[in-house]
Amino acid sequence: MRLIYLSPLILMAAFGCSSDQEATTTDAWEPFAGALADTQRRNLTSEITGRTYQISVALPEDYATSNETYPVLYAVDANIQFGTVVETAREQHNFGIVPELIIVGIGYPVDRLAEAGELREGDICSGGDREGFLDFIRQELIPLVESEFRSDSSDRTLYGHSCGGEFAFYALLEGEETFERFIAGSPAPAEVLQMESAYAESHDSLRAQLFLSTGLLLDEPFPENPSEFKEFVTILEARNYKGLQIKTAYFEDETHITVIPATIGRGLRSVYEELPAASNE
Repeated sequence: MRLIYLSPLILMAAFGCSSDQEATTTDAWEPFAGALADTQRRNLTSEITGRTYQISVALPEDYATSNETYPVLYAVDANIQFGTVVETAREQHNFGIVPELIIVGIGYPVDRLAEAGELREGDICSGGDREGFLDFIRQELIPLVESEFRSDSSDRTLYGHSCGGEFAFYALLEGEETFERFIAGSPAPAEVLQMESAYAESHDSLRAQLFLSTGLLLDEPFPENPSEFKEFVTILEARNYKGLQIKTAYFEDETHITVIPATIGRGLRSVYEELPAASNE
């Protein structure tokens, strides 16, 4: 029998090992910043609201080597959900489901989620300054983004969940077509119905794509009733607003909180499904 001798270098190459890799191995835990690839952030103080926001931007993988413009998705509650939105959108693009996106997260320069939660109440929750926050986005943030990044000013999407979903619906009604697409997850039915009823008194058109979703499992901290949500959707559909395309999803086994990833995934697919999305499979 003939024996074949393989040198250690060949074996190391075949199995993906190297002395350099071994040299960098450490048995000590080190801090992990958790930064996503191709992302950047800065603080932006609004002259309108007087607040300082932490703005996070995730760019397409080929942004630096292309001359293309990209649709932009703006997401509130970025302290909590920016990473989920970015990675979900990128994975869906990899499989040809959505186009490449610039994703802009709107959050706050704080270290703890509880601090961000307190600040968001003043901007997007019931009783907060939704008008001022929307003016900040329209008059300060969007012009900044569109002056510094190759973004498609004719294709903007707004995403939010819970209070963020209510704010997305508010922006649909009051944003004067600043956004073309909306993903509104688990808004309180009474809150959005009140907004819509007032709007319907003097309007019969809404040119936008709207995705609405909710979880059907009740959980104690969030007492909104899924049946009321369905009633709201029925009323909204019956209005027959000119130009409004509505898609809905009801997630049977999800609560107000656990539905967030499902809403992001289904919402992205729903609002972008008519656009070409080059697959990298």
